[in-house]
Amino acid sequence: MEPTIYSRFKEVVKNDPEHSAVIDERTCVNYAGLDRMVDALISRFPSFIPARVGIVMDHGVEMVASIMSVIKAGAAFVAVEPDFPQERMVTFLVECGVDFVITQEQYASKLNVFSRLIVGEEIHVDPALHPLPDRSRADRPAYIMYTSNAAGYPLGVSVGNRQVLTFADAFKQTFNITGDDIMLGYSACIMNIFIEEVFGSLLNGAAIAIPSATTRNDVDALVKFIDDNYVTVVTGFPYLLMELNNEAALPVTVRLLISTGDVLHSATIGHLLEQVPVYNTYGPAEATVCTTSYCCNEGYSLTDGAYPIGKPISSTEVLILDDDLRPVSKGEEGEICLSGDSLAEGYIGDHRADQHPFEILEDGRRIFRTGDMGRELEDGNFSYIRRKDTEVSILGKRVVTGEVERAMMMSDEVKECVVVHYVDEQGAAYLVAYVVPQSRSFRLSWVKNKMAQYLPAYMIPEFFVLLKQLPVNAIGKVNTQALPVVLKDGTFGNCAS
Repeated sequence: MEPTIYSRFKEVVKNDPEHSAVIDERTCVNYAGLDRMVDALISRFPSFIPARVGIVMDHGVEMVASIMSVIKAGAAFVAVEPDFPQERMVTFLVECGVDFVITQEQYASKLNVFSRLIVGEEIHVDPALHPLPDRSRADRPAYIMYTSNAAGYPLGVSVGNRQVLTFADAFKQTFNITGDDIMLGYSACIMNIFIEEVFGSLLNGAAIAIPSATTRNDVDALVKFIDDNYVTVVTGFPYLLMELNNEAALPVTVRLLISTGDVLHSATIGHLLEQVPVYNTYGPAEATVCTTSYCCNEGYSLTDGAYPIGKPISSTEVLILDDDLRPVSKGEEGEICLSGDSLAEGYIGDHRADQHPFEILEDGRRIFRTGDMGRELEDGNFSYIRRKDTEVSILGKRVVTGEVERAMMMSDEVKECVVVHYVDEQGAAYLVAYVVPQSRSFRLSWVKNKMAQYLPAYMIPEFFVLLKQLPVNAIGKVNTQALPVVLKDGTFGNCAS
């Protein structure tokens, strides 16, 4: 039988049952203990054979056990951060058609429209409980991760067991992950990198160490957590590496840093390069986490200070194509397209029919059009240039400005608006909203409160500019180049929309 996520995990359980699997700030559980928790949770499932299960929990041992229980039950998990606005959280879970939601008592009231399995601080394991059957299959979805289409509408990416295993094997081969490693579990569950942390560790016999939300938000506390728990591999967005770069030194246990999710600039990691290998990686949710890697210590940065995204990892092919899906010459700009065994199964949701990024080339290869513009460099590495649409990464999280604009227009205070992102010297993006108010009695606080009902905090613009009207070009579209530029400390001031 073809292996699945759970069958691979079970191999580790059999081979090294006492090895630490998940560490958080309250407890540590080994592989055998985690497996017993999985069965204990499945025995409490309110639906006997679920297809999709929501997970809304604080990060820790119980959350990882919940994920693995859904996988073993043959279902796909849909993880949402508990601090998301209730409207957004419910919309995702309803659109996915989850059979029930695994959550904790403190979040249960947000989810009262669903059948719920409430998990306490500890998962009680009945010693008399026999192992339950493994219903996972390689051809079934493992998780659904939400992203947005070019217009800003929510879109679920369905990724299968088979694709996750392909990624885990490539991750192990690329970064030499072994049972001696402890990976930091830092990222939000709505992001690609969360999958890297959980399955890149547990499917390769390593451990994952998960700090609390309070620790994640304090870099000094985070460094102490890394040190105390002997973390060896840290994966994170460039802004995390930038903060670590400002520390006097990394804990001596750290052997590897992996950046992903946004452009990595040389100015932000100079001190880190003196201590450990630093890799820049690239990969959208539709290609299952990571598709390219580049060792910054042995390489170079480009003229704008950014590092290349590198060369494809195993099982992945990168192509630079024009609008007609024809290859462009080396060095020329084109759309980054991906092919290989790690491509996601497709989309779910009300707007999936509007999407056509998965294409079949004349030679029969299935590709994913990323919407990212890039080029192949002379040495065979690839570089990322910009987005084709209005997508941007804010604090490592994907934001489509059209979705922010729609949320703003839900307020009666706003007549017209446009959201633009700018980039500072460190390569960090920030949002600026240009607003034409309905009346002179415009109240920004009302607008932001309305937006907060639909959007998480990182999607609400940092700056708001009131205008009498939005500038338009000859064909009636908003002319972003004619908008007044809003600067932060150390910004380039160049519009990236």
